[in-house]
Amino acid sequence: MNALSDHLMSRLRAGIGRTQIREELMAVGWTEDEADQAYRDALVAIGVPVPDRAAVPPPTRQSSVVDVAINAFSLILLGLVAFGLGGLYFGVIDKAIPDALGRRIMSADRSIHHAIASLAVAFPAYVIAMRLWFRRFRANADRTESGLTKWLTYIVLLIASVSVVVDLITVLYTLLQGALTLRFMLKALVVLVVAGLVFGFYALERRQVQYRKVVAPRFFLGFGWLAAALIGVGIALGLLYGGSPEQTRQQAFDRERMVRLGALSSCVERYARTMAQLPDSLETLRSTAAYASCTASTRDPESHHDFGYRVVASERLQGQARIGEFELCANFALPSVNLDDDARLYGAAGRWTPHGAGPTCRTFMAQLGNGRPSTPP
Repeated sequence: MNALSDHLMSRLRAGIGRTQIREELMAVGWTEDEADQAYRDALVAIGVPVPDRAAVPPPTRQSSVVDVAINAFSLILLGLVAFGLGGLYFGVIDKAIPDALGRRIMSADRSIHHAIASLAVAFPAYVIAMRLWFRRFRANADRTESGLTKWLTYIVLLIASVSVVVDLITVLYTLLQGALTLRFMLKALVVLVVAGLVFGFYALERRQVQYRKVVAPRFFLGFGWLAAALIGVGIALGLLYGGSPEQTRQQAFDRERMVRLGALSSCVERYARTMAQLPDSLETLRSTAAYASCTASTRDPESHHDFGYRVVASERLQGQARIGEFELCANFALPSVNLDDDARLYGAAGRWTPHGAGPTCRTFMAQLGNGRPSTPP
């Protein structure tokens, strides 16, 4: 074997390549494995260093597509949670503290309920996604994060930090203008808390995932429980001010009652102008071909029974005009103070605000058309 080693060392020093050396050895009877081993021994003998396996760092595991998907999914859920939490508290503040100028917020109840639905679904999903995210890096200490997930996370940190700065500037400016109100301060506090939570959580997340610093789990749990508490309190306040599902359903029926009653009164008034008399009953109105489109407006949306209708005064003179009076009645589930503003509740439908819960009647006047009363076709 020494003779073989000396021979291979001389061949290597002569510049002969590995392929030729292996062919020469195998031509005289050495096996392929013996030739490879002899070649390695000759390399070591002439001074080629052997690697120290203990000193060589293990290869790092690159972030997979799954990691990128989990990160992107969690950030989308984060947006839903942040906007849902802010929208929920904004809606509660709008309902609890009326605007100083008397303005009402359109559809505040619906925005509160939409925020509650978003938080109820997105927050648990976000918690699960973040647990998976941290677990993948705890289970594989050699895993490296992709550049895309770093960029996405730092964009979140940038948005959160800018939101905090802009919020503080706005509060200071409003204070200097002398327009600082409790309503405004509470909304500014909501923005500050939500943005601060996001920034603080992801600052710790970067420290553990990217910089491999040890962060005690209790800090992440603290952020999680604080967010859960804010969401829980917000949902409770949202149900208090926005109404329970049953109350919301009753509000929707009351809105539709007002819309139908408004349309019905308009139908009766048109009938009076055309026919020169008030209809004797709602059935008379429905049976007139020209007013068949008014049929849906004659019935309560929940019970499907006819609204109350009676002729108060079939005809009287008001100046030179012939006037008829009629009464409409409906059974409302809730007082109108609990109804949010709705674009459909203006005009004729707006005549039914305010109203209380229970049976409610309104008397309307209709101008009778000129000429003798005509028989409905």
